[in-house]
Amino acid sequence: MNKVNYLQKNEKYFIYVFITLFFSVCFPILKDFGVTLDDEIYYLNGLNTYNYVKALFLNITNPEINLDLYKSKLKEWPIIFEFFLVFLSKIFQIQSIDKIYLFSHQINFIIFCISLIIFYKFISKRFKNFFFSFLSVIFIVLSPRIFGESFYNSRDIFFMSLFIFYIYFGYIFIENKNIKNLVLFSIFTALLLNTKILGIIPIFLFLLFYMYNFLDSSKKLLKEKNIIYLFFLITIVSIYILWPYLWSNPITNLYYAFINILKAHESLVVINFYFGDYIQSDMTPWHYRLVWFLITTPLIIIFLFSIGFIFQCFTTQKILNKTLKKNYNMDTNQFYDLYLFFCLVFTFFIVSELNTSKFGGWRHLYFLYPIIIYFTILGFKFLKQKFTRIYFKFIILLIFTNMTYNLIWMFNYHPNQYLYFNNVSKGYFVKNFDLDWWGISHKQVLDHILKTDDSEKIYVYSKGFTSLRNTYLFLSEKNKSRVILSKMDNADYIIDNKMKRIRDYKAIDRKVFTKYHVLKVEDQPVSVVYKRIDKF
Repeated sequence: MNKVNYLQKNEKYFIYVFITLFFSVCFPILKDFGVTLDDEIYYLNGLNTYNYVKALFLNITNPEINLDLYKSKLKEWPIIFEFFLVFLSKIFQIQSIDKIYLFSHQINFIIFCISLIIFYKFISKRFKNFFFSFLSVIFIVLSPRIFGESFYNSRDIFFMSLFIFYIYFGYIFIENKNIKNLVLFSIFTALLLNTKILGIIPIFLFLLFYMYNFLDSSKKLLKEKNIIYLFFLITIVSIYILWPYLWSNPITNLYYAFINILKAHESLVVINFYFGDYIQSDMTPWHYRLVWFLITTPLIIIFLFSIGFIFQCFTTQKILNKTLKKNYNMDTNQFYDLYLFFCLVFTFFIVSELNTSKFGGWRHLYFLYPIIIYFTILGFKFLKQKFTRIYFKFIILLIFTNMTYNLIWMFNYHPNQYLYFNNVSKGYFVKNFDLDWWGISHKQVLDHILKTDDSEKIYVYSKGFTSLRNTYLFLSEKNKSRVILSKMDNADYIIDNKMKRIRDYKAIDRKVFTKYHVLKVEDQPVSVVYKRIDKF
């Protein structure tokens, strides 16, 4: 058997070996990452939902249980991840909040790793090339911000992971419209919407292009009517089952969920540090998320994506022109090229123009990253076809160099991969843009304080927007007994990560506090600890 045939026969196992090795190396470092500012409120919503579901079933045998009491604590936010976390925590009897937070990181990372396998399969189906498929996974893994947040970001990275499942099962459904594929696609459609309301955009666009391409005549509509009915039935039932907030009043509560979530996001006004200026999030310019994408994504990915995207612009025009002809149907690859192209463009347009309050970098759009990698591979394929062998080897060398640099950077600045900026004017961006908007660095500085101070009680205050409470809950029970969250005037230590998202005019009195410890990434202070002078 020659080497080529051997590779073709066994390449499907390679991704499993690679992800297993990746998981084995990364799983032990989960404990190094901090927690986000939002973790407690999302966990409590999951816990309240779990208690409501439990009470609802117990009410069958015990009508005296006051269901309204449990129902009143429910929030309208989708709670798939948090409910799953609480449910598994109860099964495995994980009770302390620090262990629950760690368990949350473990679940998030496991799902992320599984989604990498699914993404490999998706790219493999689309491009029929082992190297392209494996390279797509490498691009995601060695994107430092995506890598870092895959451990703790159970909102945006979890949503991205589910989006990968969604586009993959959508692809195999179009290829083969059997019951199994229809059910899987319907379930992941429901999961996507039940994870974030933003999921309605890719779902709507998929249905729109599906109707445009496959149901463009009454004859086709009649032929697929059973598939359509079954898809909507399974999807709607799945949305209802997976979202307990809807159980008491499905239509009304779904409406209020959409309205209230959008209102809550738009009414949340914070302060962004953007191009060296402090700007209210509702006054942030339209290019905010686009700029954040451009300065935090590896350069080689931006380069290849730009080529693939421009190429797809011309291809899209040609495909749309062909579809105007009678009886022309796009094949699965053309359909997905068109669908993902418009999914990317329309989502960026909608959140730029209609989303008033912009904050948190571009993390709310992380779910688009698989699409970006998709067109990155398309750009790579285009260069492979157009360039001579020598010039194409140069492109491969650039990819290898950039990815190697990212790997070394990720190793050197662990666990601060979320602070990565690419090499274009890095010195400027790291000084003139937000760094730790979620309080992730609090864990590192608190660990340093606990390690260097042997006092029985340590009073700590966090200056600025990001509270210490979530990080405090992530401490072991022993360390919780030592740390006391206090006000500035009573603090032994003040932690300042420079996030001035509230009007905090009270300056640190340098006659009382002295600079004690500075957490730096590439010589840029991320979090500064001040220590009370007269107490030590």
